[in-house]
Amino acid sequence: MDLALPRVADQFAAAADKAVSGAGGVDLARRAEADPAIRATQVKPILDALGVHDIDPTADVESAAVAGEMCRVAGRYVLPFPIVGYLLADPDHDMPAVLASSPPLRCDHGDLFPRWRVYDLAGGVSVSTPSGQPVGSRLAPFVTDLNPPGAATGTSLAGVAFLSTLWAFYLLGVAEHSLELAIAHVKDRVQFGRPLAAMQAVQFQLADATVAVDGLRELAHFTIWQVVSSQVVSSQGATTVADGLAARLHALDVLQPVLRLAQQLHGASGFCEEYDISVLVRHVQPAVRLPVDSEAMCEIVFNAIQTQGFTSLFSK
Repeated sequence: MDLALPRVADQFAAAADKAVSGAGGVDLARRAEADPAIRATQVKPILDALGVHDIDPTADVESAAVAGEMCRVAGRYVLPFPIVGYLLADPDHDMPAVLASSPPLRCDHGDLFPRWRVYDLAGGVSVSTPSGQPVGSRLAPFVTDLNPPGAATGTSLAGVAFLSTLWAFYLLGVAEHSLELAIAHVKDRVQFGRPLAAMQAVQFQLADATVAVDGLRELAHFTIWQVVSSQVVSSQGATTVADGLAARLHALDVLQPVLRLAQQLHGASGFCEEYDISVLVRHVQPAVRLPVDSEAMCEIVFNAIQTQGFTSLFSK
């Protein structure tokens, strides 16, 4: 299996990165905190111009790879929009998708759409609506409470697999940009008469982080291929739900130490709003904590492997 992305996905990623960075990049998140309306008036038009609404991640490998790259680019700039749910929206009713959190049911940017298609981690599908405006926490400025969902309208383990995998791509994007910011900072920051990058201890830490991020990228590419390929065999996605959940879990395991390292290397400036790393850390928290944190996800992945099986990169 070739883990390289299809050419169309690479081209789309370049176009998406140019569009988002050209509109302000991470500064879009800053501006959205001051004026939440720009999520609909400025961010959504960027996505519409890219044709994001027409992408169907479940159609084939190329479409899934394009969707994954869109999520990765969105993660790089913590784009203030529910990109993962938007990509997996119900095409007939324009309902974005969300993984169900433990009560209270919460969704990042939940106020942007009148209805949401809710997937619980067992595959049940239901519909919910926002219960009010965003909670407004400093660490989660756009998280919105949703009303308790209605009765299940069906089941889709495939939906859970796709959502989890695309979230892994999003977290990969955050990790990539955080690492790049850390590397750029230590090259410029002079301490004790030489750049921080010249210090061997710093080099070791950045090398370890680079290997971890590169490994996550390979896993994300493999998982999106695996999830789409299995759709041909099983429309329910039972054979790949554990793969998707495991990819998200590994993304969390990689991202959190990378963020910690990036902030540590920035020193006090890593907590200042003028520095992008601070904005990345704050705005990624909903993706890290919803629907459940990494500790709870470990148990969920274990149970999924026990009941659905797991596809390894290596022979037994």
